[in-house]
Amino acid sequence: MERIPIQLSDASGVPYYRQIMDQLSQFIHSGQLSPKTRLPSVRDLAAQLLVSLITVRRSYADLEAAGLIVRRQGQGTFVADRIETASRDRSLTDARSALADALDKARRLGLTDSEIRRFVSDRLKEKEHHDD
Repeated sequence: MERIPIQLSDASGVPYYRQIMDQLSQFIHSGQLSPKTRLPSVRDLAAQLLVSLITVRRSYADLEAAGLIVRRQGQGTFVADRIETASRDRSLTDARSALADALDKARRLGLTDSEIRRFVSDRLKEKEHHDD
């Protein structure tokens, strides 16, 4: 099995389980890890990254809860078959949250709803123009 190029950083301040989860999620979403790809066992990944089994178990549990990986008893852990659906749902949730935060911040900065609408409309038109 090929090693997964996960890089952990003490300096980031982000817990290791989260760094592992984020990087695996990124590899899955980008297609670097395709559906049905077998992942290293908890023990193997923990040994590769020099972290505890609990750290990797937590990362895998969170990825499984997000629908990105599946564990099959006696067979191993695999990238889920239906990443597109899980990925799309997560992307929509993340986008809604980011937009809600941006709207709240714009209002705190004193922008009116009309100004916000105009800005968003202009930005979308710019994006359409660049995509053509």
